[in-house]
Amino acid sequence: MKLALALLFYTCLYLSTAPYTLAHTYYISPKGDDANLGTSPASAWRSLERANSHRYSPGDTLLLEGGYTFAGGLYFHQDNLSGDGAPLVLSSYGDGRATVDAGIGYGFYAHNVAGIEIRNLNFRGSGYTRNTNHGILFYNDLPGDVQLQHIVIDQVEVSGFRKSGITLGAWKGNSGFRDARITQAMVHDIDSVGINVFGEFDHTKTGYAHRNIYVGHCHVYKVYGLILPDKHSGSGIVLSDVDGGTIEHSVVHTSGMQNKNCGGPIGIWAWDANNIAIQYNEAYNMSAGSGCDGGGFDLDGGVTNSVMQYNYSHDNDGAGFLIAQFEWARPMRNNIIRYNISENDGRKNDYKGITLWVENHKRSGNLDLLVYNNTIFADSAVAPSGGGVFFKSGGHHNVRFFNNIFYSRNGAPMVVAPDTVALDVVFQQNAWFSENGNYTFEWGENRYSSLQDFSKGTGQEHLIGRLTGIAADPRLTAPGKAGTLGYPIDLQKLADRYSLQRKSPLIYQGIALPMPASFAKVTKDIIGNQIESAAAPDMGAVAYTRPKFFQWLKELF
Repeated sequence: MKLALALLFYTCLYLSTAPYTLAHTYYISPKGDDANLGTSPASAWRSLERANSHRYSPGDTLLLEGGYTFAGGLYFHQDNLSGDGAPLVLSSYGDGRATVDAGIGYGFYAHNVAGIEIRNLNFRGSGYTRNTNHGILFYNDLPGDVQLQHIVIDQVEVSGFRKSGITLGAWKGNSGFRDARITQAMVHDIDSVGINVFGEFDHTKTGYAHRNIYVGHCHVYKVYGLILPDKHSGSGIVLSDVDGGTIEHSVVHTSGMQNKNCGGPIGIWAWDANNIAIQYNEAYNMSAGSGCDGGGFDLDGGVTNSVMQYNYSHDNDGAGFLIAQFEWARPMRNNIIRYNISENDGRKNDYKGITLWVENHKRSGNLDLLVYNNTIFADSAVAPSGGGVFFKSGGHHNVRFFNNIFYSRNGAPMVVAPDTVALDVVFQQNAWFSENGNYTFEWGENRYSSLQDFSKGTGQEHLIGRLTGIAADPRLTAPGKAGTLGYPIDLQKLADRYSLQRKSPLIYQGIALPMPASFAKVTKDIIGNQIESAAAPDMGAVAYTRPKFFQWLKELF
């Protein structure tokens, strides 16, 4: 009896662990031989072609010898990979990273499979003028709205490809991917887009192709933009057809130079998506090329229930923060822009720190937008077309601006709204300051040279017979001098440039409005300062740093 029970126990133990104990690790080395078993460094395979011909089981690992370069690409599909169970892991072994030299082909291509982790590898193409493919591509065109699960791309460098550095793509209804993470990726010298997630666009459909997508701690630069003028190109990180996504702690810069299209590139943005958070990022030196855009951050056509917060945008051709709704997009509503800083955005094409646009407001619009506690700095000597806010069109409904700081140097305009048709916008309790005393507010055909005149002429910054806006020096530490933070990003450096000083008139002068139920209330500013009063917060993106004695008293009582 005891023997039978023991046999039963070990049989159950074996069965419960079999998917893992049966997994194998395979090795590729330039010193190997494709006739080998590949199951140890001493019996390694030699080529990627041999690795592609093997059928892998759940939990297998494929390792390339670090410090060496392997010609070709890695290809996975339903014939050589079972997608059920533990993931297949691809990585390097030995000293340093291995490099996949794709030449004019793909660096990595997975078709209709997931359950893959790519770690600690380099992927190099022959240059974006010769290589017409993607660096890393996961693509799903399975029928039946199938969302393949589990993708990890971590600690990779991708360069020298035309179409993209890294793409998760789908083109079959709501088929796509879920639970995907792209982290610590360096993507550069690409032509079209750095990191891209897309699905089959259809403005009449419900649902989304992808779910739970995370992009974090990535560095994207020198995405030049396609020379062909048929579509936007030169963007850094883009999420579309996604329900539930985050882009954070990433830096995008120096891209879009060859763009010829309108619309053009944006550093970090989302479109046709729901529940997206873009936060703790920096975007700078984005170019419009000879076309349009070239901005820092954007929530574009059909985005809902999403937020841009804790971002730093500077020295871009286009807007620092853009809200744009194109004509045939799904409805756009219930979004937030908060606790961001824009410094000298809008180098050309009339873009400002914050720009709002609707292509055809008779058909669709931008609904229910909150813009609060941002700091917008504009020096017209540095960014000639820059300024505070630009309404490039009408078609904005229930849009509210409050607790923002708009800081002008050398006459940069505060507000420009040439088309006030269907413009349901409220400015309340914002701070406005022009260093030379020249204020410019353009509203329809009217132009105002003071906050008081702007309020009287438009009803903005006005409540129950009193002026709500503040026209005074906010007493920021050193506005306009933040420059580039760089990768890895440290937003704490902004404290020395955009903090409120002790005698600022904006301390405890903000107002609190009820947040939509789908958004959590913020408790910290862009650099991590505690927001001391929910009822009357400090204005702008960086709160006043209270003395340590004040903090001690708060903790004590």
